[in-house]
Amino acid sequence: MEKVGNLLREFELTEYEIRAFLTLSKLNIATAEQLSEAGKIPLPRVYDTLTELQKKGFVLINRGRPKRFKIISPKKALNNLIESRKNEFDKKIKKLKNNIETISEILSKIEPLTIRKKGEIWSTDRRRNVVEALNEQLISAKKQVLSFAGDISWLPETINSIKNAKKRGVEIKILAKELNDSKEFLKNINKAKKLGIEIKTGYSGTLRGYIVDKKIASLALKLSEKGTNIAEEGLPKSDINRRYELIIIENPAIAIALKENFDYWWKKLS
Repeated sequence: MEKVGNLLREFELTEYEIRAFLTLSKLNIATAEQLSEAGKIPLPRVYDTLTELQKKGFVLINRGRPKRFKIISPKKALNNLIESRKNEFDKKIKKLKNNIETISEILSKIEPLTIRKKGEIWSTDRRRNVVEALNEQLISAKKQVLSFAGDISWLPETINSIKNAKKRGVEIKILAKELNDSKEFLKNINKAKKLGIEIKTGYSGTLRGYIVDKKIASLALKLSEKGTNIAEEGLPKSDINRRYELIIIENPAIAIALKENFDYWWKKLS
């Protein structure tokens, strides 16, 4: 029964609730006094404990005198609890999403106290944040996005932003690494071409990032455990072994310099 007790703790039942549940499993039907004695639960706590178990769908209560308590099928009871928790969680998620909309609406009406200067440098880390930053820049792009992409592992997570950018007439070019036998890599190349992206493979440089409208340059760094920049796959869920960082440079001079490097490689791989 110790194993069952440990498993029930994972359902976040209290110690008294577990004792009452296990005792009723043996007795099937019992009074409060019987449960107190057999389950070693203080009598004043029995009624509170059983009321909670009733709310969670574990027991039925007979209103006669003395009150008797009957256990529901353990499998059914635990499924009822999971369903109840799921409903509570869904409601909480819905409320939080509504809060996001409310917060965004309020904050959008606040006027900034300072004017944003050109030439500033921003940074973010973690792969998810890096990809999200790319999505935001694809959304804001007006004419052109150039990418030193490596293995294009980020493509599946940016498809919607790419489609919208292409609808607006934004030119998107990608320099990818040398072709290999990776199914995922080949799949991403085919997806990119279907989306109307111009792509060339064979890029052997270590630079990873993108240039937007010759105004913004974003450099993606993928650091090993030793802190060195590496140019290899950046598949989802790989944050455990790698540390990602994105440096966003809002400086046209730097963006144009990186574009010249991109154009050099683009011509070289013709």
